[in-house]
Amino acid sequence: MKKNIKSQRQLRIAEQLKHLISETITLGNFQNKKIRTIPITVTEVNISPDLKKANIFVISRDNKKSFIKYLNEENFIFKKEIAEKLQLRFVPQLNFSFDNAFEYANKINKILKEPKVLKDL
Repeated sequence: MKKNIKSQRQLRIAEQLKHLISETITLGNFQNKKIRTIPITVTEVNISPDLKKANIFVISRDNKKSFIKYLNEENFIFKKEIAEKLQLRFVPQLNFSFDNAFEYANKINKILKEPKVLKDL
């Protein structure tokens, strides 16, 4: 069984990355204009124990997943900001993914509100 406990350093760096990436999305000068028009929220950042890989989970208000491709294409902008503003030995490799947690929570909520399930609760 693999341990999935994160160190304090991982949690701290992940939180700093989350804030910095959110700020960069808000203020960023992206080559692709579609990123600027989509309201994007960074929900979570998971970073590897060696701090070399980071998975960034994002959502948009319109629940379209097409913007993920654009973020991954322009991740050099985020890497540049991380290199300038955070004192890290390595700039982590960034991978943007769509966060399905909210969709899953809505699905579970919908199932719990069904009449068949309500009578059992």
